[in-house]
Amino acid sequence: MVQEDARSRRRSAIAAEAEKVFYREGFAQVGIDRIAEASGVALATLYRHFKGRRGLVIAAMEERERRYFAALEAAAAGLSGEARVLSLFAGLCGWAEENGGNGCLFLRAAAAHPDDPAIRAVAAAHKRAYLELVRRRLAEGGWPPEEAAALAPELFLLLEGAVASAGLLGDEAAQASASAAARRLLRERPPGRSAA
Repeated sequence: MVQEDARSRRRSAIAAEAEKVFYREGFAQVGIDRIAEASGVALATLYRHFKGRRGLVIAAMEERERRYFAALEAAAAGLSGEARVLSLFAGLCGWAEENGGNGCLFLRAAAAHPDDPAIRAVAAAHKRAYLELVRRRLAEGGWPPEEAAALAPELFLLLEGAVASAGLLGDEAAQASASAAARRLLRERPPGRSAA
């Protein structure tokens, strides 16, 4: 049990380092030896934890999702109503300040591995989970299920657009614009008042 815990911690530490390196340096440019070096482990150790590059990329994506969703949960803590929904944008802003500046890791991973269905499936699953989080946040904010389901894709696109346009506008400006658009949308379609 202790050995398994240590193994699990080592695997998580390597995945966390891989996430950072892939995000900063890209996928095409980074070999598995670079991840081993950044993690401070031998290649043999890395291969004991991951079955090749695909496994390492997927683990990095899973680590990114875990950390990002945790940041969004923390941003929503103690909030209700519209503020709870808008916490998605505040969470994105806080995340970008600490971890952003280079686009979406999931889209970049999928683009760098166009012929790898496993990596593309993880990216698609992340986007579906993110959309579901937006829908859930709307429901928590007071929007009835049908309205939450209708509004969620629009807010999701604003969140995604903020990340996609950050390279041109800068993280802060892109997120401020997306947040302002979201606020207007929520006020035009408050809970209990379906869009006509």
